[in-house]
Amino acid sequence: MQAWFVSDLHLKDLNERNSIILLRFLRSLAGNTKATHLFLLGDIFDLWVGDSDVFQKKFQSIVDEIVLLKKNGIEVVYFEGNHDVHVKGFWEEKFSIPVWTSAQIYQLGPYKVHLEHGDLMNPEDVTYLRYRNVIRQDWAEKLAYLIPGKFLDEAGNLASRLSRKKSSVRRNNQQEKIRKLIHTYADQAFAREPYDYMITGHMHVRDEYTVGKDSKKGLSINLGSWFEETLALCLDENGHRWVEL
Repeated sequence: MQAWFVSDLHLKDLNERNSIILLRFLRSLAGNTKATHLFLLGDIFDLWVGDSDVFQKKFQSIVDEIVLLKKNGIEVVYFEGNHDVHVKGFWEEKFSIPVWTSAQIYQLGPYKVHLEHGDLMNPEDVTYLRYRNVIRQDWAEKLAYLIPGKFLDEAGNLASRLSRKKSSVRRNNQQEKIRKLIHTYADQAFAREPYDYMITGHMHVRDEYTVGKDSKKGLSINLGSWFEETLALCLDENGHRWVEL
């Protein structure tokens, strides 16, 4: 067993540096006989809504490599983030790649692993939680498949540019607060159902935190983002390691 995890790449087009790095990484997995799983933990793309051809064509070579991994026997799993939403009709229905919108437990080798995007970590972010509740409604999902992809792409890019500068400054000024939110959430999840690993994204702060005590312990890992370092997490029978791509 060799599982790989990435999140929060926020890719905007195929020509940017991180898209090129992701393509190189996906191709390396295709030649890696030990690789068994690839978990995409949300916000892989800066925007992807529904199953519009606009998004597929925009990221066609990345889509092709992910689908090829699936065909070659690697288990690929997609967790929706808050920038890639209602994508089940694309990844799951077209290519049989499971898509999740909530936390899931996987048994990976000797480890019980709790996986989710992580966008429920901050109970104080009432504005976002209200937005999340709206976009997760059935009617919002149906609407996502009806609105032209070109319109969604243009509107989403504008909103992203307006919000990114604010969120980046806020995140840099509140790193310790963000870590406390991650740790509290990890403790609560462990109390409900103990795990060996909890792997999340969304918060854009790379973090490792031990939960539990004595012989009953787990490790919470937040993957951070690719805005600073392009790292993937690898988990095998010997434990976890960060790999620079």
